[in-house]
Amino acid sequence: MSRLTIEIEPEQHRQIKTLATFAGMTIKEFILSKTLTPSDSESPQSENTTARLMGSPRNAQRLREAISSKTPKHLIFETTEDLKRALGI
Repeated sequence: MSRLTIEIEPEQHRQIKTLATFAGMTIKEFILSKTLTPSDSESPQSENTTARLMGSPRNAQRLREAISSKTPKHLIFETTEDLKRALGI
């Protein structure tokens, strides 16, 4: 097994983590799905989750707020249900 390390800003990490959590994935799963999954052969389960969530005006607003908000501490959600509760969905 190989390891890949990239340097990103804390805010970028938080945004990726938020999107991964919304998709019900780990950061690793999310990044791999976005980089190694051919877009024309995606299964219905791996559809573009961000686009689906942004399709609802209510979810779109909450997702934009979650991604852009500056939090004093790093928040980690173990499940999408935890994230939904935190966002009031």
